[in-house]
This record gives sequence, C-alpha cells and structure tokens, in this order.
Amino acid sequence: MTSSVTGCITNNPATSNTITMTVNPLKPVSVSIAPTLNPVCAGNLVTFNASPVNGGSPPSFQWKVNGVNAGTDNPVYSYIPANGDVVTCVLNSNVACATGNPATSNSVTMTVNPNLAVSVTIGASQNPFCAGGAVTFTATPGNGGVPQYQWKVNGANAGTNSNTYTYNPVNGDQVLCIMNSNIPCPLNNPATSNIINMVENTNLPAGVSISATPNPFCPGSTVNYTATPSNGGASPSYQWKVNGSNQGTNSQTFSYAPLAGDSIRCMITSNLPCVTNNPASSGKVIMSALPAPQVSFPYCFDSITTISAAPFKLKGGIPLGGTYSGPGVNTPASTFTPLLAGVGTKTITYSYTNVSSCSTVATRNIIVLAAPVFNCGNNLTDIRDNKVYPTIQIGPQCWMQKNLDYGSSMQGTTEQTDNCINEKYCYGDNAVNCSLYGGLYQWDEVMAYTNTPGAQGLCPPGWHIPTQAEWMILLNNSLTQGMAGKPLQDSIFNGFRAKDIGVDYSNISWKFQGFATIFWSSNSYGAIKALSHGMNLQNFGVSDYYSNRSNAFAVRCLKD
Repeated sequence: MTSSVTGCITNNPATSNTITMTVNPLKPVSVSIAPTLNPVCAGNLVTFNASPVNGGSPPSFQWKVNGVNAGTDNPVYSYIPANGDVVTCVLNSNVACATGNPATSNSVTMTVNPNLAVSVTIGASQNPFCAGGAVTFTATPGNGGVPQYQWKVNGANAGTNSNTYTYNPVNGDQVLCIMNSNIPCPLNNPATSNIINMVENTNLPAGVSISATPNPFCPGSTVNYTATPSNGGASPSYQWKVNGSNQGTNSQTFSYAPLAGDSIRCMITSNLPCVTNNPASSGKVIMSALPAPQVSFPYCFDSITTISAAPFKLKGGIPLGGTYSGPGVNTPASTFTPLLAGVGTKTITYSYTNVSSCSTVATRNIIVLAAPVFNCGNNLTDIRDNKVYPTIQIGPQCWMQKNLDYGSSMQGTTEQTDNCINEKYCYGDNAVNCSLYGGLYQWDEVMAYTNTPGAQGLCPPGWHIPTQAEWMILLNNSLTQGMAGKPLQDSIFNGFRAKDIGVDYSNISWKFQGFATIFWSSNSYGAIKALSHGMNLQNFGVSDYYSNRSNAFAVRCLKD
C-alpha cells in the first residue's frame, strides 16, 4: 500500500501479510432406491433400500408412497404394496459444499400380482369302458400357465408330461393327475386332480322285443306297436319293417292299419359301448285279423229333401242294431232333421260293431235344398222324381189334387215289404192306370213303416199322410162327412177331384174301378188295421173304413 500521508512515514509503500486460499470441491448429493421384490405377490411385505451419495453423517431420509410421506428417517423402508404404487425417497445431506441437496431418488412403480388358485380336473373318454379297450384321459388346467403334468395310476407315476394320457385300464384302476403351474403367485400349487375310478363293462348283447295292440285286430283299424329294447343305451335307433320293407320312423312306437298275415319286426341299434349282436332284430309278429261285419246301407229314406221338411227316420243299415250319425242326425232316435243339418249335401254314416268289437261303416248322402217358394194352387214338382201334382186350397188346408204316384210298380199279387224299395201297385197291373190315377199302396208301405200319425211316409218332402183329424177338417169344409162325397168327387168344380180308381184287396183281387175309391189316413187301428175313407158315385157320404193294412188304397198328401 502507498500511503498519502505526508510527513514522517516509513516503509512506504508497505506490503501486507499473505493469505493462502484452501478451495474445497463441490459434492453433488444423490440417492437411489431398490425393492427386494418387484413384481410381488399380493399381500407380501417388500423392503426398499436407499443408497445415498454424499449423504453426510448421518443423512436424513423421507420415504414417499404415491407422493405421500411414509416410513421413518431410515435408509430402509418396508410395507405391503398395492398394484401401481409409486415409491420414492428424499435424501437431505449434511456434507459441506453439497449440491442438489436435498436429492430425490428414482421412482419405483410396484407390480402386484394377484394370488391365483391352481386346479386341474381330468375326464375319461369312456367310463365304464369296454374290456381290453384303450381309454384316453384329458387334464383341464385352471391357472396352469405352461404347466407340467404327472399322471398317476393307482399311486404310481405313469404317462408323460402331457395334458393327455392313454392306456388300457383294468377294472378298479384309480387315475389322477398332478399339475405344477408356472404362473406367478399360484395358490395350491402343485394341484391334484379328481380321482377317476375305472369301471369295466362286460360285453352285453343288444336285444329288442315288440308287442302289438291289439292282435288279433279289426280289419281297417290302426294297430300300435311298441319296442322294448335291452342294452339299448340312452338313445337307441329303431327301424320298423313290414313284410321285410322299411316302414315308420326312428321311434320306439309305430302305428299303421295292417292286413291279415302281415309280418312286423323291429331292428334296434344300441348306443351303448361294449354291446354285441348290434344291431339286433326282434322276433316277427304275425298279424291276425278278426272277422269284420259286412255292412250295407241302402237308401231307405229320401236321398233329397228340403230344409223345411219334417224329420224322418233313418233305416236300412244291415246288420240291424248299428248307429246312424252325421249332420242333423239324432243318433239315439235314428232320425234326420233337415233344419238342423242345414242346406247342402250331408253325409250320413251307419256304423255296426260285431261281437268281436270290430266296426264297419257305410255312408249315404242326403241333399238338403233350400225351402222352395210355393203357393197353394200352383203345381207341385216332387223333387225326388220330378213328377208334377196340381194342388188345391180347401179351407185352411192345401191338398194334392191328384193321387200320389211315387215308387216302383210291382205285381198286385205280391205283398209290399220293408225292403228299402218304394213300391206301388198300378190297378190291374197296368202302368197306364198309375199315370192316370196314381198308385195304390198298402198302409205300412205308404207310411214308410212307421205308426206315427201325420208322418211324411212316401209323400214328397214338406207333405205328409193326413191324419183322421185332418180328414175331418176336409170333410167339414166339404158339406160335412155325410155329403162330402159329392163335392170331393166333382170333376167340374175345381176341388178335390177324387177319382174312382178302385182298390187291391190283400193281393188277391182288383175291385171297384169306375165305382169307388178309398184313401188311407195315417192313423192305425190296432195291430193290423188302419183308418181309411171311402167314397163312391152312388153315395154322397164319405165312410170311415177300418181296413186291413194289407189292402192297397189311394193316397192324397197334405202340405205340412
């Protein structure tokens, strides 16, 4: 230093003492951490160790988990982590010339694996198994990873390190498998499978028997066949055969209508293992037919009628004792009611069952027409044979103005019978007389073999044989019974116009043509007679005549 002082100074300029500088190096502070395990199994304790650099003596440590302070001031930290936890450590050094202080460690992200239960199950390709046959066992692992297998038969090691094992077992063998998994965090490792106890099947014969219900059978009826398999398995297959030809479907039952002498059998294919005689055939069932009744069903009634016609009796089915059925049929009463049947063609069935309980049916059709529009005084056309009859209104009644002429003519010496043929006589066996004057009928024939007063008999549908009461109405409207013969036979006055056509007495003689006529009523009189009304050209009165039914008289029909 050079002083500016003037005057008495010495040692000017003066030199100071010397200072020698000591410069320490900078010391960077750092820390690194490492876990004892990562990845780690869930629930396991993990220890973290901190390795400081320039930490001093002693440094301080602050552990953090997911940014939150944890642990103690210690270079070691232990805890049970959760998956994804991030662990760090902050180091505070006490060395001189420290840089980067405090220092934060590397972060460790924890991978925590779940604990998985290891398992293994085994199954056999067949059990029970066929004697002498190979069986394959398959292991199904649970959480196996890339596992190792050890098969055991009766406790002894067998097979190879494979998920399958094949060998020829014997009855009573016990098979299991031990599996060692390579997954992280396994539980129950190695795992032991279930035990399969092997059961040997003896070679059983397949078989089948069949039954037929019914046999003997009624011709035309359906017979049901049932197969009963033995050693058939849970779902055997069936093939039915009729006279050697395949029939039916793959079913335990089979139904069809056989013929007498048909041969039925069944082939069965078992789905059981270890069966012999497969497929198996049943014995043959030979079908035996019961006698069936021979049924005939001729028309013994009108095959065509109108919906407004009265109910009529169904008959004609042979053998007797069968039943009638169909639209409009009252089966217990064997009657047909057109109104109930409705318009259209109606099929009537006659069914007869014999002592063998076999039934045969026959059918007939009845045509039901709509009610015709008819005014009394107009001509009536009989829908059954298209013959035309004039009509006349007398008082409250509508009468045919001509005698009935319906049916097939037959010889006057032959009795009319209940043979399903509508029969008539022509006076003198001369067909011209039927055309001119109408037919002559025995009472039972014209009544269609019923005793019901007012029945339709052989009259057209909608008309009937008049009763005694209805005859009295006619007579009272024709000058009363004592005088009615005159107006009823008048050929000029447009009235009843009775013709003196005669009669046939009991298939023996023709009588009274040109002199008298007799008309039937529908009233019977005892077992062999019926009430009729006679008139002739000499007597003005109309007689009541209780005649044998075997006599053949004229018939006038009265509108219902």
